[in-house]
Amino acid sequence: MIKKIISLPTNDSKIYRQILAFLNFMLELTPQEREVLAELVRLNHEYEALPAEKRAKFILSTDMRKETRELLDIEEKQFNGVVARLKKKTFLGKPIMNSQNIIHNELLFKPDKEGYRIEINLVNKKNASNKKVVSIKPKAEKEEPVEEAVKIKIPS
Repeated sequence: MIKKIISLPTNDSKIYRQILAFLNFMLELTPQEREVLAELVRLNHEYEALPAEKRAKFILSTDMRKETRELLDIEEKQFNGVVARLKKKTFLGKPIMNSQNIIHNELLFKPDKEGYRIEINLVNKKNASNKKVVSIKPKAEKEEPVEEAVKIKIPS
């Protein structure tokens, strides 16, 4: 397997946007949805001392919404629409934001002082499909009686 490491320059204000942009092939978010979600993830870490439900309420409180909108230069109606769309979208089969506005746990990535490392292994399907798959079916607890048996003769 050939390995290629790509190091990208970043900072605290744009790293969340960069990670979400990279993951967007699975998220399928618009650029504006990524910006809003990135800011919500950043705020989630900034206020991580609060319990998850209180943190979610606080991050989307009126004052924090206003701060976020001003930072991202988005109108109130537009911001609320983006948050509503994020609640309808899913990641790995679960909502990006649940009904209590808690962000999907797998999207709460937290970079350290050195940054954040993502490793993706692209496995060649040609090689992977050559492996033999054996399936084992469990036995039925009680077999139903067959009313009429049918004999099949196979010509040799």
